[in-house]
Amino acid sequence: MRINPVMLMRVGILIYRQSNNATPSGLRRFARRRGLLRVCQFLIAGLSAFALVLAAGIGTGAQAQSLEEHDAKAAFVFKLVNFVQWPSDANHELVIGFIGADATGDALQRLASGKSINGKGILIRRLSRDGDLKACQVVFVGTSESKNVQSVLDRLRGTSVLTVGESEGFGQHGGIVNLLLSGGRIRFEVNPHAAERAHLQISSRLLSLATIVTDGN
Repeated sequence: MRINPVMLMRVGILIYRQSNNATPSGLRRFARRRGLLRVCQFLIAGLSAFALVLAAGIGTGAQAQSLEEHDAKAAFVFKLVNFVQWPSDANHELVIGFIGADATGDALQRLASGKSINGKGILIRRLSRDGDLKACQVVFVGTSESKNVQSVLDRLRGTSVLTVGESEGFGQHGGIVNLLLSGGRIRFEVNPHAAERAHLQISSRLLSLATIVTDGN
């Protein structure tokens, strides 16, 4: 059964409004049942919190209808890093490099402002193909660089850099995570073998939600 977080929010709001619109006698009856009132309040809060968790978490596809595609992809990248473990985690900043003159790079910079992940500040670097890619923990390859994907991935071979793309075939070329828009939703592919080569541990929870691809397939 698929749960609609928006519907849960509406149910919580409806319960709240009905309780506020109750008659004085109704409120007195509620007051005599304080235990029931507390349960209702907990239910409303729980429904709202659960809806927010579902809306913000990684699922089988992040909704791209209410957000621009590039904003949704940027938000997805920030959620994604919570499901990846690097072999060395001593850095004080999470450095995300972006290659390509694409709107997703602008969205990454905008959303990273003043934010932190696991206590680390986020630094977004716009890089050229010849830039210092190995200084990043994450490298995002934009669609404008889709013809140069292989050369970028070859430069990162043997490093512990999480590569993320947004073009067809990125995972098959050896990229680790690929974000694709399909039917108004963002779906994602993961190449576990590419992650192993980079010595990155990807959460089984994330893998269970992804489309698994391999080199050349």
